[in-house]
Amino acid sequence: MGKSKTTPALKRLNHYDLDSVLTAFDIEIITDCAFLDQWQAITIIDLPLEDKHILSSSRERLIINGNFWNEEELKMKFVSFILNMANLDEPKKMQVFFERTLAATINEYSVSVKCDCLVAKPKNPMKPDKPYFFLQEFKRTKSDIHDPEGQMLAAMIVAQEINQDGKPLYGCWLQGKNWHFAVLNERDYCLSRQYDATQETDLLAIVFMLRKLKEIILNR
Repeated sequence: MGKSKTTPALKRLNHYDLDSVLTAFDIEIITDCAFLDQWQAITIIDLPLEDKHILSSSRERLIINGNFWNEEELKMKFVSFILNMANLDEPKKMQVFFERTLAATINEYSVSVKCDCLVAKPKNPMKPDKPYFFLQEFKRTKSDIHDPEGQMLAAMIVAQEINQDGKPLYGCWLQGKNWHFAVLNERDYCLSRQYDATQETDLLAIVFMLRKLKEIILNR
């Protein structure tokens, strides 16, 4: 009787820090990315007065209280208003989900990431099916080992495995007032400049980049 084959144990990353994720999945950082250029090519139009008021109030709260908020407070008192203004939901085509876990086995690694926020095609109103965009936010403290960029990239890699369509994935990671947008296309990863949400011009750019994201996803 032949010996049964033993299935090799899956590898696990101790932390989803950027360096570990880049190395484990052979991701290359690039600086010339047409997908990111397309995303950042926004046209900022004049907002209705109500939206201007919401945006101004949100920015003022961030300036005054942002350094004291924890993760959940940052999400509920600022990020949620920006996402609502971006109006990312589209019935049966794309929907915003919060605190959802994505998992897959990739290159002998078992990867499981809890996504602070993701935009996906809904399988039903309660379940994301095909992920397009990830937002990871973390209120870093001096002793914190979490890396929002690494977690975001790991989630994007899992989404590639789930989608199996060869199309780019979009992401954003933020710490407090600072937002960074990212694109993963195959194994090429690129990152935008830093956007400071306490600055009116940058905050408008953040809103309109999220609106542009919706246009990109619906037209893909």
